[in-house]
Amino acid sequence: MPKSRKADDWLSMAQEDLDDAREDYNSGRYASSVFHAELSAQKAVKALIAAFEFEAPKTHRLTQVLKSLISGGLIDLPSQLMEKIGILLSYATTLEDQGTTPRYGWETVDRIIKPSEIYSKDIASSLLKNAEKVCEIAREIIGEMDC
Repeated sequence: MPKSRKADDWLSMAQEDLDDAREDYNSGRYASSVFHAELSAQKAVKALIAAFEFEAPKTHRLTQVLKSLISGGLIDLPSQLMEKIGILLSYATTLEDQGTTPRYGWETVDRIIKPSEIYSKDIASSLLKNAEKVCEIAREIIGEMDC
């Protein structure tokens, strides 16, 4: 399958998750919104990896994969695109750092703090905006590349 097709497929799936994140947010399901925002960002990063003709691995730390490809000299783009990748990585890392919290909450000695207790409307809004930026920047970069 050509790289542009896989990149397009990953971007399409990222958009579907972003739409789910917005729907969850608008319905007051903030933890679920964060979960879908995180998935969206992961798939947008996978789209970039695919656009660079690499197989996107099955991991939840895709920013590490992309950083490794860059530091290994396997990705070399004009400086304005590399700057965009840097910005994308910062937004995506914030979402990756949520880890399993949107699904499982925080376990303490005597109880589990539910995701619904952790993610307020404001926190979910901020993370949703991060996912929107990741998708937007990934689309821009892929659109400016010769795929």
